[in-house]
Amino acid sequence: MMKRHSNHGFTLIELVVIIVVLGILAAIAIPKLFSVTKEAEIAAVSNMVASLESALATYTAKQFVDGQPIAVHNPFDDLSNIPSNYKGVNDPVTIVNTPNGAWSWRPTGNWIMYNPKSTVSGGWLNGGERFIIYQVQPVLDGVDTVGLRLTTTPAYAFSW
Repeated sequence: MMKRHSNHGFTLIELVVIIVVLGILAAIAIPKLFSVTKEAEIAAVSNMVASLESALATYTAKQFVDGQPIAVHNPFDDLSNIPSNYKGVNDPVTIVNTPNGAWSWRPTGNWIMYNPKSTVSGGWLNGGERFIIYQVQPVLDGVDTVGLRLTTTPAYAFSW
C-alpha cells in the first residue's frame, strides 16, 4: 500500500500568479478611484461657492428690503447650515488652522479660502500648500454698493 500525502495549499507559481493579477487590478482601479475622489471634491467646492454666492444674494436682498447698507462681510455667517469643514475666521490662514479639505474666512482682504485635498495648479501658495481663494467684492452702481460677489483674481487663478 502506498501512503498518500494530503498536503493542500498553493504552489509558489500559483501565489505569484495571484499577486500579479492583484497588482494589475490595483494598477487599473486605484487611478480611477482617485479620479472619482478628485471629481467629488471639485463638485463639493463648486457647490460650496454656489451656496456662498446665494447667501450673499440673500443678504443683499434682506439689507435692501430693510433699508440697511450692504457691507462686505463673511458669507459663511449667512448660511443656514455651517459646513463641518469650515474652520472659522483665521488670519493668517495656514495649513494648521485650515487643513486639507477645510474652509476659512480671512478678514484681511475679505478672502474665502479652501485648502484642497487634491493638487491644484495656481491659487495662493502658503507654507508649501496651494489654497483656492475667492474674494468677497462689492458690486457698485456709481458710488452705491448694490450687491456682493465672489471672484478670484487673475493672480490667484487655479485649475484642478
